[in-house]
Amino acid sequence: MNIILSAAGAYVALAAALALVLAVWLLLGIALFVRHKAFGSRCDKNPLLKYFSAEDFSLTCETAEIPFGKDKRVRAALYRDPSVPARDEMVIFCHGMGPGHIAYTTEIAYFCSLGYPVFAPDYIGCNLSDGKNIMDFANGRLTVGAAVDYVRRNLPRFKKIYLVGHSWGGYSAICAGYEKGVDKIVAISAPDRADRALYNAISARLFKPLAVLLKPFLRLFCGDKSAAKLASACKCPVMLVQGDKDAVVPPSNAVYYRAEGEHITKFLCEGKGHNPYNTPEGEQKLALLSEALASANERGEEYFRDFDYAAATEEDGEVMGGIARFLA
Repeated sequence: MNIILSAAGAYVALAAALALVLAVWLLLGIALFVRHKAFGSRCDKNPLLKYFSAEDFSLTCETAEIPFGKDKRVRAALYRDPSVPARDEMVIFCHGMGPGHIAYTTEIAYFCSLGYPVFAPDYIGCNLSDGKNIMDFANGRLTVGAAVDYVRRNLPRFKKIYLVGHSWGGYSAICAGYEKGVDKIVAISAPDRADRALYNAISARLFKPLAVLLKPFLRLFCGDKSAAKLASACKCPVMLVQGDKDAVVPPSNAVYYRAEGEHITKFLCEGKGHNPYNTPEGEQKLALLSEALASANERGEEYFRDFDYAAATEEDGEVMGGIARFLA
């Protein structure tokens, strides 16, 4: 009888061990799938949407290519406003998740109107740059770092370099700025870590206990540097801009709430979401556009052709003015 019980216990223990192994493999597979969904494709223009160009703001635009890795090229654009005296300070604009820097032409034009030449690279896998996919969160900081090196090497007349970035670009600006020792950093709606960003997305869209189980695996596959720690350790002035209603980068993962230091200036935009540099009406318009894209087949091309893109990208003078004063 004892032998039978002992054998049964061994089978139960073996079954439990196998179940644990299968559960771990299943969670590994789900985490890899989530990572692939987040980073496994390119970010190019949506053919339904209008993107403003240099001509829309009477800017000049020169293109540049930056070697990246063994066989890839980052493509960037250097924008200037010929109607204003040029400064000897350069703004490198760091875009967020999406079709590269062309989604931020309105903001780029604003800095150009202040006399800053703006160098705007597209990360690998985005818009004009090479790459089959956007790879991972680290791609942003590496691309921005390559852009800083390019400006220092090829455009030495610019005495100071300022990094300005939104969302993923805010993360990239902080990390690259810390590594390259730039002069000032502005990070708007910047997430602290990639794995936390994916965890928050899964928690919002799927069963939260599943997200909790996936958390260590997301850290394993998607973790990069902590932007909050690097912002706190930066030697240069850093400005953090955050909307208090930001659902994309909530307080649990926002650099704004996690970084501290006397060199850090914080600008909280009350009532604003993920695009606090836009007016409240502009943010509402952008939300409508996002909803329309989710049901694009029902809307039809006419909706997107006739959409008021200027209203959706209208800038908040107080927020942009605050950033301008910080850079001045």
